[in-house]
Amino acid sequence: MPLRATLWLLLAVVAGSAIGFKLALPGSASTSVPASAAPATPANPPLRFAPPTGRRVRAVGLDTGGVTSPGLTPLAHVDAQSITRAAASSAAGSADIAFSSPYVSDLRFLELPGAASTTPPPPTGTTPSPPPPTVPAPTIEDVHTVALTPFSATIAWRTSVSASSRVAYGIDAPIIWTAASADSSEHQATVSGLTFSSSYKLAVTAENAGGQAPIAEFLLTTPALTGQVQMTTADGAILLDGQPSFPKMVWGQCPDAVAGNLAVGIDVFMGNNCGSGADLASWVSGRAFVLGNAQAPAAARAGSVGVHLPDEWDTFLPNDLTLADALRMVPPTPDSGPRFLTLTNHFYSGAAPLPQGRGMYPALAASADVLGFDLYPLQNWCRYDSFGDVFDSQVDLVALARGKPTFQWIEARRMDCHGAQLDPTPETVRAETWLAIAGGAHAIGYFPNNWTPEVGAEIARSSHEIQSLVPALVEPATAASVSLGSTVKVGAREHNGAVYVIAVNASRASASATITVPAVGNRSLRSLDGGHAVTANGGSFTDSFGPLEVRVYVASPQP
Repeated sequence: MPLRATLWLLLAVVAGSAIGFKLALPGSASTSVPASAAPATPANPPLRFAPPTGRRVRAVGLDTGGVTSPGLTPLAHVDAQSITRAAASSAAGSADIAFSSPYVSDLRFLELPGAASTTPPPPTGTTPSPPPPTVPAPTIEDVHTVALTPFSATIAWRTSVSASSRVAYGIDAPIIWTAASADSSEHQATVSGLTFSSSYKLAVTAENAGGQAPIAEFLLTTPALTGQVQMTTADGAILLDGQPSFPKMVWGQCPDAVAGNLAVGIDVFMGNNCGSGADLASWVSGRAFVLGNAQAPAAARAGSVGVHLPDEWDTFLPNDLTLADALRMVPPTPDSGPRFLTLTNHFYSGAAPLPQGRGMYPALAASADVLGFDLYPLQNWCRYDSFGDVFDSQVDLVALARGKPTFQWIEARRMDCHGAQLDPTPETVRAETWLAIAGGAHAIGYFPNNWTPEVGAEIARSSHEIQSLVPALVEPATAASVSLGSTVKVGAREHNGAVYVIAVNASRASASATITVPAVGNRSLRSLDGGHAVTANGGSFTDSFGPLEVRVYVASPQP
């Protein structure tokens, strides 16, 4: 066949394939193919997932419709025996597990306090059978909301008999616990650190001498913002309407670029490079918060929840600055909210001081309510592997802040230092974010305010994880250390008996470390992603980490 004819035939085949593909596209404007054009076929059955044994797993109570009406929606009830059976089967390597709730695996992985032991009973005849319980096991009844706001919910319930009870909750799984109540049949707890227009998985547990109650599971949905929110600070945390929060921030964003920031979890905008804070506050109303310029007129700050002081103010101030000097230059304004201040990294003991010295830092720290800084090991220092300074400088800032909440800006794209090896990547952004949190940060900023899609996906991932852990992350640091010479950095928090350990390998090479957190005792810990499990002995455990790997461990409260 002549070459020209062959090429024309190939062109016809390609064109026909393209037309067929377009007809198959969802939402195509093309006319549907008539039914008579092909024999009718039955619709495909819905997807079913089954373990290797062929036993079907029934999906119960899955939240597939996004945010629903505010309040509690019952999901399912899972008793401790079911959890025990599932855990025992999993430990034995069996895939023949039928879960009676979509979240039972989450509850098992976190070992809810009070769950029955998975240790098999001793052989018959070796020990006498324990006497039967003198009281019946409780059941949980009438779970309802007493109060519901965009940032918290107060839950009340009853137990059929006197019991100790508590609530576990989280965005993806229950990983935050309220304090256990004293024995009673009437119970109430407040779940805090929530965010508006969001859904949380909530589990109510109870136990007494007779055993553990079936776990009552709910989906808790918070309402949208409907009015002005008050930001304050107290006990080292940033509060929204009195509830703990963990801001994820950008600097100097223009209104037309806000949507991309909102999409990855940014919820606080510091400044507006294209207008006033009031303009931006109006633009993001109901979706995020704005910090206006502290030196702007009141009208230009309308709608802001707080203010920011001059950026990197320390650069321009004398070494002998006093608090009176700082307050005279930018006087506090009543009802303007907390004052945020971003410093350079020159306060840090590992950085060179400013030419005029470091004497201005105590006065500057005293003049602000929330203290932050930028360091940027890749894009300011042009260093390939100095991520440990992100943690160490944050620890220095916490000391300078003397109990005030702190934040750190994380480099999100190329700025000053060139060369592909110095470009921020999803891995470096994740490592720096969690190094700052491990070091004590109670807010995180990303700079500049735009980035690659890949980095944006990582910011969204970290924002989601941060939001799921807010009540724990804003707790004061508890004692934590790592084996001498390791590149792993570690920080720990304790919240209502649960312990959260943040460990980050601050090196581009793999590393191992022995981590000591006395509050853990001899408990088991699981990583937030469920991929790693360790058991501490006397508060210590050893684990291995890949380059720049982040691991957040959770140890549930002891029964």
